[in-house]
Amino acid sequence: MKLLRDLRESTRLLFLYEVLANRHTRLRTIAERLDMTVQGASDYLKGLEADGFLSVVDGEYRATKRGIEFLLSRVRELRSFVEQAGRTMAFVETTAALAGATIRRGDRVGLFMEDGHLVAYPNRSSPSSGIADRDAAKAEDVAVRELDGIVTLHPGKITIARVPAARAGGSKAIDPATARRILRRERGAVLAAMDVAGLVAARKLGLRPRIEFAVLAGALEAAERGVGVVLLVPEERATEAVQAIEGANGKLEEKIPYESLALR
Repeated sequence: MKLLRDLRESTRLLFLYEVLANRHTRLRTIAERLDMTVQGASDYLKGLEADGFLSVVDGEYRATKRGIEFLLSRVRELRSFVEQAGRTMAFVETTAALAGATIRRGDRVGLFMEDGHLVAYPNRSSPSSGIADRDAAKAEDVAVRELDGIVTLHPGKITIARVPAARAGGSKAIDPATARRILRRERGAVLAAMDVAGLVAARKLGLRPRIEFAVLAGALEAAERGVGVVLLVPEERATEAVQAIEGANGKLEEKIPYESLALR
């Protein structure tokens, strides 16, 4: 954000805010309030006057209408940035997890990501841990507080399995041997089917997709949670899938690995 990088711009805004919030008839008092020299304050004053943001009226320094509008616009930008940053860095004090074993209230639990879900194990060492807020049997949900550390997580791989285009035979043109070889190699991956071609291809292979709607968003979320995904996608939409993955990778420190294979 330019406002945070540009010291001169920030100081101009502070100067305007100071004369708007307080009555000043001496430049020295403004300089003292902004912790700067009188000469420095004079330089900023001249620049703000030249831009039409500030004037001297009856011996008093005042922000003009244009100056107030300028200040308000920059404050709105700053507020928007702070709100967005706050959402991004939101500190989670309590989270829900699946109990990996019987847990008692007050147990120190280690947190792990398994099959895309946060799982808590009592008295197990982990880079991320917390305190169980209540009793929970295995596979029940449990609230974990006093969180410490970060869960170790590596993105899962997305295998884009391209179903032949409709004009080339669609799902009828799939080579079953190739499809089964890919599925064996990616054993444990979540199956996602895009469009009718992907869904029919899955059925012909005797499989039921776990993701059929909002497919690209679901596949990306699964991969970001560390789950591998086999994405059955019509040939004509394969580029769309690649672009979605690349778009997500542009925001991730550790990228989602992927490959594209033809089912023929």
